[in-house]
Amino acid sequence: MYLRYLFAFCISLAFLSPSSSLYGEENTGANGVEVIDMQFNESQEITTGKKGSISIQVENIKNTNGRIAIALYNSEDGFPEKPEIAYALAHTSINGTSRAVVIENIPYGTYALSILHDENENNTMDKTWIGKPKEGFGSSNNPKIRFRAPKFEEAGFVLDSEELSIAINMKYL
Repeated sequence: MYLRYLFAFCISLAFLSPSSSLYGEENTGANGVEVIDMQFNESQEITTGKKGSISIQVENIKNTNGRIAIALYNSEDGFPEKPEIAYALAHTSINGTSRAVVIENIPYGTYALSILHDENENNTMDKTWIGKPKEGFGSSNNPKIRFRAPKFEEAGFVLDSEELSIAINMKYL
C-alpha cells in the first residue's frame, strides 16, 4: 500500500519541459540569489491585493545533475498529484547541495510548495521497478514521509507579509 501512495505522489511530480511556456524566467538578484518569475496558471483568478515574495532554500540536494522543478499550490486541489493545475510553476538550475531562490509577486494567501529534483531532465519522477523514487522530492514544512503523499494541510503555509522564508529538505529514498 505504501508503494501505491508513493508511486502516485511520484507520478504527480512530473513536470513539463523547460522550454514549455508553463515555466517562468530565471534572473539573478543583487544579492546573488536567483529571482524566479513564476509562470501562473491561466485558469487561476488574478488577485490585485497585497503581494509578497517567498524565499525558498532547498537543502540536501544529492548532486548537480538536472534541475529543480517548483510547483506552488494555493489549494488542496491537485496537491501534489497534479502540477499542471498548480497555481504557478518554475524551474531552476542546480549549482551545489543547496539552492536559494525567490519567487515574487505572490498574492497574500495560503500555499504549499512541491519540489522535484529532476536529475536527468526527462520531466518525470524516475522510479525503480517497484515504484521507489530514484529522484529527490520535497514539500514545504518538510512533512514526514508516510505511506501517502503529504496533504496540503501538512505542507501549507500562510504568506501574509512582504517576505517569507521557507527551507525545504530534499528526500531521496
